[in-house]
Amino acid sequence: MPSLNLLTVFNPSNYWRSGNFTIPWQAIAQKFQISPTELVLTDLRDLTHQPLKAQIDRIDPEDPSRDTLVFHLSQPIPPGTEDHVLASTFIRLDRGKPIPPGLGEPYLEVVYGGDGRERGVRFVNNRLIIWFNFIPAPEDNERNWFSGSASSVQLDHQEILDPFRAAMGEWLGQDPEKRCMQVSKLHLPGIASPKSPNYQVSLFNHSYRLVSQSSGPVRATITIASEPFDYMGPDPVTGQNRHLVCELYRVISLYAGADYLIEELFIKGKPKAQEDRVKGSETVNLDFGVEYFAHMNLGQTQDIEQVFPVPDWFAVGSTTDPYAAYGLATNLHIEAIAHPYEENTSRFSWQLLPGKSVKCLHLFMRGQPQGFDAQVGHAWYELIYRPLNAEIYQDTDVKMPLQNTRLVTA
Repeated sequence: MPSLNLLTVFNPSNYWRSGNFTIPWQAIAQKFQISPTELVLTDLRDLTHQPLKAQIDRIDPEDPSRDTLVFHLSQPIPPGTEDHVLASTFIRLDRGKPIPPGLGEPYLEVVYGGDGRERGVRFVNNRLIIWFNFIPAPEDNERNWFSGSASSVQLDHQEILDPFRAAMGEWLGQDPEKRCMQVSKLHLPGIASPKSPNYQVSLFNHSYRLVSQSSGPVRATITIASEPFDYMGPDPVTGQNRHLVCELYRVISLYAGADYLIEELFIKGKPKAQEDRVKGSETVNLDFGVEYFAHMNLGQTQDIEQVFPVPDWFAVGSTTDPYAAYGLATNLHIEAIAHPYEENTSRFSWQLLPGKSVKCLHLFMRGQPQGFDAQVGHAWYELIYRPLNAEIYQDTDVKMPLQNTRLVTA
């Protein structure tokens, strides 16, 4: 193992920050030759060498390049620069015994049906309990439009999606249509020649399969994939029309202590037939647009859309106690928001502009008649637009701030 087995940590903001880091694991494993079961991280500022909370998540077993190292820094790091020239601190990688599992860590429970297939997953941390559906009809009836949605979101043990009935202690009488985070439709480029309209794929009534799951001290994560769908359209590299069999992948994570979920989405396409194969990788990552749907009984609402400088987040909050609110932040521009949707004030729909990968934050709030939109905007800045960053240390022109950053912890 190299003597300088370090990660360089960057804070892109002009104020002190702490929080979570995600970094591709494959290059680290190849360089330092440390197995995931032996990995121990420490902050070089900490003279007690207290191990950091860390884990390695396998996102897609077919693609090791997506394996991810996740760790948490609880001690704030000093300001840096957006161009990552000024390092905020360094993290040492060693072999040792990782922190044993502890109480209060986020976890998930996958629920299986009598046929052995996954029906959904329950996410839990000390703030949120969320039920997420993999199948169209979770109640095994004719209402088969719930795939890929969270049909219960409890914040501090109170339901957010139907807050007024929840505040009265009702559970069985809550709206059976309530749900959020549902990817209802995908929009993909039409064939290049002859030019055709965008290709649309509906997902609300098609099942997802479980690809991977992991839990650790930092987060609980699942990867799910939609049912395969056929697509005829332009190859993103060659521009030539190809017939592909595609799946939408969704990587959904609940962090320790968080009142939000973060999800990342991408599409994997594989050649339908031999004549659709080209040189290079068989897997194609396509550009796509996402259309979300939610049914939340918030009553009269205050809807706030960010329009300057970029429309990358929005917030909606009830004007009535207990002031339930929801916010979305994303790395892509929001093309359109519809509320009320289909003339129903409880229904919301929004569409994102196309991209090869999508990252979204779904934030749940209560008890904030004012200022809930600022919370969404701040989450967009710190977790989507300017997240904390780390990379393998390189002995180049990276500089440290001219201040004492050494820590001595109890």
